[in-house]
Amino acid sequence: MSSSTRKADLHVHSSYSFDVPLLPALHPRALFETALGHRDADRRMDYFVLTDHDTMDGYEALMRRLSESDRALVIPGVEHTLYDPSLGFTIHVNLYGLDPDLYARLRMSVTTLDDLLAFAREHALRCQYNHPTWWERAELRRGDVDFSRVPEIAARFDMLELNAARTPLQNLITAGLAAELNLPITASSDTHTGVVGRACTEAVADTKAEFLRAVWAGEGATHLTTLSQESLVDEAHGLIDSYLDRTSGAVRAREIRSQSQAWLESAASRVVSSHWVRNNPAARESLRTLLKQASRPIMRCVMLYEERLDRRLEGSSLRGYLSYTGRVRAA
Repeated sequence: MSSSTRKADLHVHSSYSFDVPLLPALHPRALFETALGHRDADRRMDYFVLTDHDTMDGYEALMRRLSESDRALVIPGVEHTLYDPSLGFTIHVNLYGLDPDLYARLRMSVTTLDDLLAFAREHALRCQYNHPTWWERAELRRGDVDFSRVPEIAARFDMLELNAARTPLQNLITAGLAAELNLPITASSDTHTGVVGRACTEAVADTKAEFLRAVWAGEGATHLTTLSQESLVDEAHGLIDSYLDRTSGAVRAREIRSQSQAWLESAASRVVSSHWVRNNPAARESLRTLLKQASRPIMRCVMLYEERLDRRLEGSSLRGYLSYTGRVRAA
């Protein structure tokens, strides 16, 4: 009988995701080192899971750079974006246990939730309904999201996710759903900024296989921090420091949909890599101060959006799931 516990942050994004800044600290190998070697023991993971948006390119890049012993500490995964017209809105699904070739087949053959779940069953993959209280902003604005559909969708999955990028109320609804449906829950950071381990799932195990069996069986413990104004500001400040402390290379701009990072990509890509900033410490520090000051009201706008969503949820059919709190444990 095992007496050891193992931990993993089961939802992590690298610079291979479209909405993650192209910084060395956010490369898959750097995130692997951060997760397994974090100076804070509470944030130090035993296994590493990379779940980039709709691609396993980062996973492949990581595995090429790891030793055989380190590769054994990686759990393969991906976050798949699914728009099924019969649902009416987009959902995000983490898939675990697949390889890049299998994911390529999935992308070619899966168009509906029925397709996805059938494919997962056929290939013995685990499916997690990520952040069930998150929706695309445009879909919310258009009124496409029917909150009453969430429980029936959740019931079809292997497990649900508590998410450090969601508010306490949003996570309590997810915990209530899991309790009502008798589904396992995990806790994950969903980090897009390298803050691995802000949430994690822990289970009694001596091996990776034992850990996964315990988590899939609902025997894991969740450790969670949730979204707040201060956590948003801290992440923004960390990104600003990462940009300004780069020693070489240009910052590349690309399409961004994440509300908390779009302004950084557009501003930093134009300014931070300039010769004047790179070679003028006083200018660089002045820019650092300016950007950090600007981040506070911007992150407040992000938080206000989430607070408005909370109020909508409190007035929706999902409010009934708020009464259950026993499965949310603070980190």
